[in-house]
Parts: sequence; C-alpha cells; structure tokens
Amino acid sequence: MLALHRHRLSVLAVAFSLCTGCTESSSGVSGGGYEAPSPPAAAPLAGTVDPFIGTAADGMTFPGALVPWGMASPSPHTKLTTAADGLEGVFVNGGYRHGDPQIHGFGLTHLSGVGCPDLGVPVIAPTSGATPASFEAYGSAYRSELAYAGYYGVELTDMDTVAEMTATPRTAVFRFWFAQGQPANITLDGARGISWVRNQADLEVLGPDEIVGSAAFGGFCVSGGGGRLYFVARTDRAADSFGVVEDGTVSAETQATGNAMAFLRYESAPAEPVTMWVGLSWVSIEQARANLDAEQLPFDEARDAAATVWQQHLERIEVAGGSDDDRVRFYTALYHALIHPSILSDVDGMYPIFTRDETGQAGGDTRYTVFSLWDTYRTLHPLLTLVYPETQLEIVRGMQDMAVQANAPPKWELISDEVQPMVGDPALIVFADSYAKGLTDFDLGPVYDVMRAAAEREDHRPGDTEYLDLGFVPMERADTVWGPVSTSLEYALADWALAQLAEALGRSDDVPVLLERAKSYRGFYDDETGTLRPKNADGSFLEPFDPDAMEGSFPLRLGGPGYVEGTAWQYAFFVQHDVEGLIALHGEQAFVDRLTWVFDTDRFVLWNEPDMAYPYLFTFVPGAEHHTQRQARIAMERFFGRGPDGLPGNDDAGALSAWFVFSAMGFYPVTPGLPEYRLGSPLFDRITLHLSPNHHDGESFVVEADGNGPDSVFVTAATLEGQPLSGPVLTHQAITAGGTLRLQMSPEAP
Repeated sequence: MLALHRHRLSVLAVAFSLCTGCTESSSGVSGGGYEAPSPPAAAPLAGTVDPFIGTAADGMTFPGALVPWGMASPSPHTKLTTAADGLEGVFVNGGYRHGDPQIHGFGLTHLSGVGCPDLGVPVIAPTSGATPASFEAYGSAYRSELAYAGYYGVELTDMDTVAEMTATPRTAVFRFWFAQGQPANITLDGARGISWVRNQADLEVLGPDEIVGSAAFGGFCVSGGGGRLYFVARTDRAADSFGVVEDGTVSAETQATGNAMAFLRYESAPAEPVTMWVGLSWVSIEQARANLDAEQLPFDEARDAAATVWQQHLERIEVAGGSDDDRVRFYTALYHALIHPSILSDVDGMYPIFTRDETGQAGGDTRYTVFSLWDTYRTLHPLLTLVYPETQLEIVRGMQDMAVQANAPPKWELISDEVQPMVGDPALIVFADSYAKGLTDFDLGPVYDVMRAAAEREDHRPGDTEYLDLGFVPMERADTVWGPVSTSLEYALADWALAQLAEALGRSDDVPVLLERAKSYRGFYDDETGTLRPKNADGSFLEPFDPDAMEGSFPLRLGGPGYVEGTAWQYAFFVQHDVEGLIALHGEQAFVDRLTWVFDTDRFVLWNEPDMAYPYLFTFVPGAEHHTQRQARIAMERFFGRGPDGLPGNDDAGALSAWFVFSAMGFYPVTPGLPEYRLGSPLFDRITLHLSPNHHDGESFVVEADGNGPDSVFVTAATLEGQPLSGPVLTHQAITAGGTLRLQMSPEAP
C-alpha cells in the first residue's frame, strides 16, 4: 500500500551536537524561557534524522516524536479528512501535511506512510483565551517547527504558546510554554482523530490535574472494524478550573460522551511551563495508568532518553563517505523503518488478542501491531531480520500467536483487527524468511498447520477455488477478487515460501505440491507482449489488453484490469521466487532487453511495491550485473529526496524506506525466504553493520567501496575476506559471520 536491548526498558534506563537533519521552517522558536533543544552530544544520529521527509506529496509520514516501535507518537494535525475527501483523492493519513496553514492540536497515535487514515486519538490542544468549544476554535497558525528523532516543537502563533513533545514507549510527554499572565487551556479532544470514526469519546475529569477516558477509531480503508484507545492524562500543575465540552457546550461537568472534549483551565498561565503526560493502552484505563506510572519521566529526561535510544538503534549501521544529504536520507529512511510494527502490549504484557474481544498475556515478549504485510514482507521484515533480529523474533512469535488464535495467518493487522485491504498471503513469506535466516526460536509446527490449511480455503484466499483447480485466478473472478493476475502471483510466492517451511519441518508430502503451485505464474506468460497477462477461465488471454493500463481493476481499486495498484509492466517480472524460471521463458537476452526497456521508457516506479526488486533482477543474467548497479543508483537519487516531498509514494509502514536502506548498503533481498542478497552499488564509501551478539557469529560486517562516487557506480571487482566473490550474491551466513566485502568502483561498466 499506497533491538540490541529491549527498547521498552532501555529508553527508561538511560540516565539523564548539532542537528544535520532535524531543522525545518525558520530558526528557533521564541517564547517565555523556551530554548530550542538539540539532541544530546552522545546521540548525534538523532539529529541527522529529518522527520519532515515524507510529510508532503504522497509520503504520508508524520513529523512527531516517538521511540523505536513506540505505541505513543505525539504529532501535529493539520487536516482531518472525511470519506468525501477520500473519494476526491484527498488523503492526509498521518494527520499532518507539510505547508498546511494551521495546526489543530496534537494526536497521540499515528500510522506512518499508510494508504488510509486511522488512529490519531486522542488530540491534545494547548490554547490561550476562552476555552475552545470546537475543533475550529483550537486551530492555530504556526511557525518555527523543529524536529529530530524523539522530539518535535512548534510555536502556535495564534495562541502565544510553544508546544514541545517527546515520548516513552507507551506515554506521550508534552511541555507547554504559555504566555505568562494570560488565560490558558489544555483541551483533550476524544472525538476527532485521523480515523473517519468520530464523535465516540468517553471522558472524565478526575480533578485539576487528571483526565481519563477512551476514544474510538476504525474504518481503515473502509473495512477496518476498529476499537478503542484508553488513556490517562496527568499534569504537573493543577488547573484553576476544569470541565467538559459536549456537542459544543462548555460546562463544569466532569463527564462527557460522544462529541466530547475535556479541559483544564488556568486563569493566569503559570510562570513555568506545564508538563502533561498521557499514558496509553489498547486494553483499559487501568492499564493506561499502569503504563504511565511505569514510564513517567521529567520532560528533558524523557526527550534525551528518546534521542539516546534512537542513537542506539540507528548506530547499528554506520556509514562513511557520501554527502551530508546522503546521510540524512539514509538515517531518516532507517528511522522510518523502525516505526512499525508498533508496541501493542502494556508494561505488564497485557494486550488485545487478534480477532477476539479478549485480552492475553505476552509473558516476556513484547506484542506488536500494524502489520502492513503485503508491503513489508519485501523489505522491512528482511531488514529487521538482518539488523534487529531480537525485535524481529518477538514479532514472529507474535504473528505465530495471531495465526493460531485466529486459525488463519494475519494479512493486514491493525490493533488486533484484520482489516485486509490488500491481496495475497504475505505472512507465510515473513515466516519463511525469518526461519531461513536463523530466527527459529518459535513453534513452527502448529503455525505451519494453520497456514497450510488456510491456503486451501476460499475465505482466507479469495479466488482459491479457481487457483487450485485451474492453476490461476481467471478474469471471471475480477468482480470479487482484486487483480486476478496479481493475486495469483502473490499466492504462488506464498506457496513457495510455505514449501520452504514444509521442507524445514520434514513435511515431504507437501513440498512437491506447493512447489508445483508456485510455478503457476508460467500460465500467464505471453511471449508476444513479454508480460504476465490476464487469462480467462477457458485459458484464453484477456482481450483487449493494454499493458500500460492503470485503471479498470476491481471497482474503486487502483490498477489495470487484472492487476493490483500497478500495470502489467509492474508485474511482468514479479516472480521473485523463481527468477531463473522466468528468464527461461523469455530467454536471457530477451529478458535483459525487456527489463532494460522498462527502465528506459520510465515504466519502472518506486511509488509502490510490486516492481521494487526490478533493478536487482539483472544480476540473474551473467554479464548484465552492471545494469543493476546503474539502475539502483539512479533510483536512489531519483525517488528519494531531502525535502518534505522526498518519498516517491506512501512509505507503507516503512517498506519504501527499507528499500533505500538496503540499496544504500549495496545489497538487496530479492527473494524473501532465501538466505541471500543480490549485490548492487552502495551509496557510501564504507558501511559497517554491527551484528547481534545473540544471533550472529561475527561482530561486524563491512562493505568498502574503493573509488566510489556519484558517477563511479559500477563494481569492477569484489572480494569477500580477500577472496574473489564468485557471483553477485551475498549469503546471509557470510554477512552474519562478519568480515569485509571490498568493492572496486569505476565510472565505466566492466
């Protein structure tokens, strides 16, 4: 779609530089005693991150504060869209659109780079003057935004107020600098988040320094059922009065529901700033209070701890060489890749069980949410598996529990709800990739049985009846199955992944059946056009056929007839599990010629996932590797920029950013489920990957690119630990054993 340490503990265990990428808009925010902060000197990489990248155009990221994989993500809201906006193509799915004229408070929960709006509740809005009675009343012009990893600050000019925010894993922390001597308010709006489900708040003011309640969300991509977020908000300075706003009426009552807000009011703003902590939980108010009690830190301490924990995660990969902008792009991409999946469980391990109205106990692991698996199986989960295996193992264990509890693997999980806006069976690929790369400390047998059975069911795999009978989903199912070609190709890849797991388990009877299904892509091959072309149930190709069509798929869905969010060309080479077999259908020279033509005619895009492996497919043809090196470097420069519009499309929970991270390191996981990476062209002169002492044999893996530069992108020689590399392939084991890959770069192709 359009961890070295347990991070939930390490951010609280940190005792309490100049920014390369953290500044945006004008210089410092001014106001009573406020001084714009920088990250701690020991956390320079936090300042290299520019959270504004992706907040314009279609990136759909947000600039607010969080820790890696954090539940709490306080961030500004500039525009809340409606379903009517969506029909007009207007989406602001992270709540913030760079350049909008007003900020309407700060939401506490956000989705990064996704294709539909949701979450964003509750909203905290500092104001001056009269108590606001509406969404419009707490809006303000703004200036002097400042953001780096773990921090966001802004001056709300209409309110004469500076708002700062940071976060611990489950708690948002605000600090408000009000104009001294003027009336000031802190409003909590539980009725209006980013979600199109609104006006379903349940609030209570417990006293002059505490508000509790819950707020509804849901309707993700129309199909999401939604749920409630619970919270406890606490300040360090008692208000002079407090009350609620219900349906636009301000009162001194202490409870309100529906279209409801609650407020704390200071008749004369304190001389010192007001700090507010908001503990969150997906389970209950009591759990939110426990999370707050466990994580409450003074603002400066929380801010510096957040920057420090970001430093600990970002420095897993060190880069040298390249430009300052290259470093900002790289570390911002890595930052975006560490936002989702997000923490679901509370400090004591309680969490809502997938697809059930029940709570579970996670034990020693953290449970996660926001699994945009159709996007993230390709790049993000392989990146976590390689660089952050501790966290990926927890993620896989959580996915195992989801599958067993629901009797089906997740597809697009959001706060324990299956929202399923995409196609395929992607969880199987994540399991296979993690297992093949050594993350085997989970109970594979039971989850394999669930996945194997679900792969035979129409309710889990729409179009499965025809897929199993005919070997493909025909166009006769196009009114109920989005993109029959794309769906069939996704099923084929998932079946190949399932075969890898069957082989690991010794389920020998399953292996040939699944591998034969994985070859079903061959039936779509049309030598005349060089595409994987839609077919009818009788085996005939779809007529008429326009391989450049981008409309005509499933009602109200993007994609040409037969395809999901792409054209026939963006799926023509989408056989990542059997690239050699696809080449055999084309013939080597025709394969290279057609793939080259796709790039030369601007048919390769990176605003979506299906063709993101295309630059690396040349490495499967001996002598064509230089095309990969050229196209990978071109794509990095063309599609990933330094400004707010610096992402080519929806970041899709970090999937596009993870593509950039891999490509900048110089290797890429073309086939998730195989423990190997295809060699590209690194962006930097030296990349050092610090390995996990708990999961890897070596201490570090280094890529040295001698003679590298913007015009020197071709690899003319490669050695691994002093020995010539036999081909453009790095095994996972070679990387995790540690050592040095030395590349000789040249401006001329070999």
